[in-house]
Amino acid sequence: MWKNSKHKKLSILSFNTLGTPFFAPKITKRYSHTAHLINIGDYDIVCLQEIFTYYHLFLFKKILTKFPYVSYKKNTFGPRGGLVIFSKVALKDPTFTSFTYPKNIFIPLYTKLAHQGILSATINDSKIKIATTHLSSDTTHDLTEKNKLFELIRTQSEQVADTVNGFLKEDRPVILTGDLNIAKNSLLYKSFLKSAKLNDIFLHDETPTYYPDRISYFYRSPRGRCDYIFIKSPHKTIEILETGYAFSDGISNNNGEKTYLSDHIGLQCTLEVNK
Repeated sequence: MWKNSKHKKLSILSFNTLGTPFFAPKITKRYSHTAHLINIGDYDIVCLQEIFTYYHLFLFKKILTKFPYVSYKKNTFGPRGGLVIFSKVALKDPTFTSFTYPKNIFIPLYTKLAHQGILSATINDSKIKIATTHLSSDTTHDLTEKNKLFELIRTQSEQVADTVNGFLKEDRPVILTGDLNIAKNSLLYKSFLKSAKLNDIFLHDETPTYYPDRISYFYRSPRGRCDYIFIKSPHKTIEILETGYAFSDGISNNNGEKTYLSDHIGLQCTLEVNK
């Protein structure tokens, strides 16, 4: 679908699905709704976080019939890092870059089990790298050096920046999505942007992407913006046409009550790719 066109519109969705096994509430029902809305939506590439089991991956694959290309790397119980990319556009060379840590750093059990990192692939018939990541969770998003998770998340963000810079050195445009668990405008956010040399396509938007009161769940951080889509295009290969949100509104159940698909909302954008 790329070969006969020099200018191609590309629609991207990034969404943290709230998929922690055994703890995330009503996960099967939420995932069925989510997959259905994605399948009828106008998306070309969908980057999902927190798909931790093969059963939940199966639920998405079963419903996402319009997305023939699926990229992920295997972990013991499901996709490594909980990261999956669904695409209508052919992807090649899927790669998972695992985070590594210095000695004596505090690493929570869930981080060890998930084997977090960066999932990336090349969009076919282009040099563009599409990548998604999910950094370790914390309870503030605006970390200081006194927080025991500061060094962990700082280390992860630096490795994401190193991976992106590796793509850029190959003269590849980059689209990076995901849940960084870093508050916008925080010191870690500013440090990451400086290191990764990326552009936040929602730079002037302060709309929260995480809402602790949407779903009853044991994990609660302050409402804020911690999900992102970044781009970097050395030769202006990529231009931003539109940005927006997905799954902001609740879904009415049989009792007329609203339920939400996640404690996060989805980020979406439409890009023009000039080959």
